[in-house]
Amino acid sequence: MTKIQDSVLKKQDEDWKKDQRDHKRVPAITNGIVNPAKPSVGNVKRALETAILTPPDSEEVRKQYGQTQGLWSQSSGKLEYALYKTFLSILFVIYACVRYIQYEYNRVKIRILNLAYSPSNTPQLIRQDVMKLQKLPKRLAAILEKKREGDVGGGTSGLLNDGSELVAWSISAGIKHLTLYDYDGHLKRNVDEFRSSVFHKLCKYYDPTNVPKFAVRIPQWNKVYFNSANADTSEAKKVAIEISLLSNRDGRETIIDLTKTMAELCAHDEMKLSDITMKLIDSELTQLVGHEPDLLLYFGPSLDLQGFPPWHIRLTEFYWERDNDQVTYSVFIRGLKKYASCKMNVGK
Repeated sequence: MTKIQDSVLKKQDEDWKKDQRDHKRVPAITNGIVNPAKPSVGNVKRALETAILTPPDSEEVRKQYGQTQGLWSQSSGKLEYALYKTFLSILFVIYACVRYIQYEYNRVKIRILNLAYSPSNTPQLIRQDVMKLQKLPKRLAAILEKKREGDVGGGTSGLLNDGSELVAWSISAGIKHLTLYDYDGHLKRNVDEFRSSVFHKLCKYYDPTNVPKFAVRIPQWNKVYFNSANADTSEAKKVAIEISLLSNRDGRETIIDLTKTMAELCAHDEMKLSDITMKLIDSELTQLVGHEPDLLLYFGPSLDLQGFPPWHIRLTEFYWERDNDQVTYSVFIRGLKKYASCKMNVGK
């Protein structure tokens, strides 16, 4: 480990001790709507009532009406205002209807895909799906999000189950490196529970006496865990997959810490300014965070990177299903199919 990496890891460790949890992700403002991607008849009704029935109580509007002279001018102004509001309301209703039809179509399509692509806890079925592909990503990444406790598959246990499913699918598909990212770092803080969840999930896919070996790597702590929490480390060195757990702390904040560290080393004449090159930065970030994934999957209604390390997605392919909010095998295999069919032109 170089001096730069050692200094950055020390800073990260100090920040982690000061705050035992990463900065909590603030959800987007949705005006109280549970699922903003899903159109609601009630929301359309409320918007229409606001647009048509609510009188113009804006002070600026009242001022303009007060300056208008004559009964005819005042009546025509109100009529024009009502026409504009009616026209905008009609446009809104048309958009809401089109969006609702589109949402229902996407949801039905996702249900059909889930029925068509069902691994049934069987690695052989996953291998059959993968064997048809021309190429596979060597490094796969996925952005996971913790759902509310009351939702299906919500809470920390739901997040651990989603991560375990992805590990089982990746091993069955022959992918050797998997990166799991969740903004608040719940997987990191529950690494022992996550290892046990992965082990039990692999027992369902494979014979319990022949469970594939795996390693869980946490770059921020510079630690590697092998197999389940009670496994013998000496017997688990050769693994079928390496799982990296990342959070928002491994993104921009790591780049900032690296920049500060190199600036301090230059200020103390421990490093020359000419030594700082793009190759050095790329090498240090690779050691601190990991390699760039070939494919990034997001299991949400619209693509939201949520602070995923920006340095590591320069040539990464993205895939998500619109209006989807579940970690499903259909999204996983369709993402692999898209990657297999894409053509990448890298400039010199």
